Amino acid sequence: MNRHIPVLLSELLEILNPIEGEDFADLTAGYGGHSEALLEKVGDKGSGYLFDKDSEAVKYLRHKFETNKNINIYQTDFADIDWDTDIPQVDIIIADIGVSSPQLDDTERGFSFKSDARLDMRMNQQQELDAYTVINTYSEKDLADIFYRYGEEHSSRRIAKAIANARKKAPIQSTVELADLIAGSTHNKTGKIHPATKCFQAIRIEVNQELDALEKLLQSAPKHLNAGGRLAIISFHSLEDRMVKQAFNKLCKPEKDEFGQNVSKPEYKSVTKKPIKGSEYDKSNPRARSAKLRVVEKIN
Repeated sequence: MNRHIPVLLSELLEILNPIEGEDFADLTAGYGGHSEALLEKVGDKGSGYLFDKDSEAVKYLRHKFETNKNINIYQTDFADIDWDTDIPQVDIIIADIGVSSPQLDDTERGFSFKSDARLDMRMNQQQELDAYTVINTYSEKDLADIFYRYGEEHSSRRIAKAIANARKKAPIQSTVELADLIAGSTHNKTGKIHPATKCFQAIRIEVNQELDALEKLLQSAPKHLNAGGRLAIISFHSLEDRMVKQAFNKLCKPEKDEFGQNVSKPEYKSVTKKPIKGSEYDKSNPRARSAKLRVVEKIN
């Protein structure tokens, strides 16, 4: 397994400034890169609550931290966390809303078209819905809508039509087969990225219901911070970043009455006025180039 290099690690630690004795929750713990660094800062007096829905990642985490009694590990999607029982009030909450390097590099997981594999893309390998089902059973209209909404693909209708026509002859089975089909049905063949990149992103988001999960996180996580607690979210595409930006802006605005007058001071403040971009601060990590880090702090 290729080692997963945590995205924007030094920037995350600098802006969160974890101190000894603080408790944290890593909602997308993956292979433990961010959590391990936080543990070094909070020491034996601090506790960590690690979550991931990938069974392989959870297995790795349990082995990695098996001797640490201050670590609690759960296999669940952060959208399904029981906030009342699984996590107490904590000082730091982080979420890296992306696919880990081991997931991308494992050809059998079907996340990438760089190598041929069965269409899958499930982060939680126990769930039923996979990319094969999406591509071969969703209506042409639904596919077009997914490509446009989640991938911002302007050739969405043309690509969906090509898929619908192709699967009439035989089911579309593999990543390379789908990527070639998409490339052959779009005029975007001269850009820097492969013509199938946006559609693969859109399919992955649909399979894993990523935006719904992020919306639930943004509603629940801030309430479980102690005073002075920090919530950090790393996103990887514009749809996610827009949701995080809007949610954080809302948290940091005072509550108003029906006449538009402030009735209470905001309970949170923005720590990052602008997102910290992987393309600027984590250039040595190629998978950080689209990453954006935003942080909000509970002040009341």
